[in-house]
Amino acid sequence: ILERNTEMLEKQKAELRNTIRQQLKALPEKEKEVLDREIAKRVLELAEIGKGIVFAYASLSWEAGTGKILEELWKEKRSVFLPRVSGETMEFFLTGSKKDLTEGAFHILEPKAGCRSADESAAEATKTGVRSSAWISSAPILIPGMAFTEHGSRLGKGGGYYDRYLEKNRDHKTIALAYEFQIIKELPAGPLDQNVDMIVTERRVIRCT
Repeated sequence: ILERNTEMLEKQKAELRNTIRQQLKALPEKEKEVLDREIAKRVLELAEIGKGIVFAYASLSWEAGTGKILEELWKEKRSVFLPRVSGETMEFFLTGSKKDLTEGAFHILEPKAGCRSADESAAEATKTGVRSSAWISSAPILIPGMAFTEHGSRLGKGGGYYDRYLEKNRDHKTIALAYEFQIIKELPAGPLDQNVDMIVTERRVIRCT
C-alpha cells in the first residue's frame, strides 16, 4: 500500500508541476519583469535579510527572478552564497558578482570552480575568531519552488536537492520566492518534503504558521 501511495503522490506532484510550469512559461516577459521587481523590493526590505550574509540561487528564465536581488546584494558587498549541484548533493559557495557564475547542472548558473564553499568559509571564520560558524549556518536562504501553500508546504522541481539540504541544515531561515498564482490551497506532501518559513510574492510577505 505504501508503495502505491508513494506512486500516487509522485504522479500528483508531477501533474501539478507541469501545470505550474506551463503557467510560468506563459507569463509575458514585460509582466514578469514588473512582478520580479516587486518581489525583489519586498525581499530586500525584509528584516530577515538584514545586512549580513545571504544564501540565494540564480533563477531560471521562467522562475520568479532573483537577478535584481543578487545584483543589489553584490553591489552592497554582501557575502552571497549560491548552490552548486554535484551528483545527489547540493553545496553553497561564496560569490561576489555574476562573473563568478557558469552554467552548470540543469542549465542553472552555478558558482565556478575556485569559489570558496560555505563550510570552508565557516571554518575560516571560526579559526580566525572573526565570527562563529553559526554566522553561516543560521543565515537566511532564498528558495525556489513550483508551488506553495500559505502554511509553508513546498513543491520543488522534483530533484529533492533543497529538501535534502534543509534536512541537514535546519537553522537557516527559509524564504521562498513565488508569484501569487503559485500559492495554492493544498499540496500533495511526502514525509521528506521540507516546509518554508516565509513566502514573498509580488503582493505580500507570507509568514507561514
